[in-house]
Amino acid sequence: MRFGFPRRVLALAFGSLVVSVLVLGLASPAFAHNFLVSSTPAAGQTLTTLPAKFVITTNEGLLDLSGHGAGFAFDVEDAQHRFYGDGCVSVDGSSMTTAPALGAAGKYRVVWQIVSADGHIVSNEYSFTWAPKGAFTPSVGSSHPQDCGGKSGGTAPPDPTLGQDTIIVKSSANLGLVLGIGGGVLGLGVILTVVILLAGRRQKPTE
Repeated sequence: MRFGFPRRVLALAFGSLVVSVLVLGLASPAFAHNFLVSSTPAAGQTLTTLPAKFVITTNEGLLDLSGHGAGFAFDVEDAQHRFYGDGCVSVDGSSMTTAPALGAAGKYRVVWQIVSADGHIVSNEYSFTWAPKGAFTPSVGSSHPQDCGGKSGGTAPPDPTLGQDTIIVKSSANLGLVLGIGGGVLGLGVILTVVILLAGRRQKPTE
């Protein structure tokens, strides 16, 4: 004996499966984290004058829920492991900025941290050289990164491989959306299974 299924039921099941795949495919880009587009100073640059501000610019808007850069950091460290700046950052659209401050000429390292648009915390680092031209008064460094009077979220440990953004911590900001999509797809699968089974039971067996 065999049981037959109406073409309409099979077409419905196939169509629902296609829709589910498309929904998941369209939802996935929303969970892509920001990546670095440009910076001031730039990686590997020899800086001869202080710019108006130090800048980290990413590919899309940043998520600054606190309004004062909590969770963001822009640390500048010299070869003697002294840090410069007060740790205060400003977030504007896709960019994070901080007031420029450097010590004596030499090699420096920038370690930055942002909260990307999807809620991920992303951190990385790069190096540049400070070679001031003309008169310059070095800033006084600190033995540890500053936190803007407790407002900054600090800097997460960066990936040792320069040039690759690394997700350090995943926020739960989108957890409800993820669970909602997953639950919807699971529920659709259960409904389709019940429909197909019921349709099969209604068919008269044929020899």
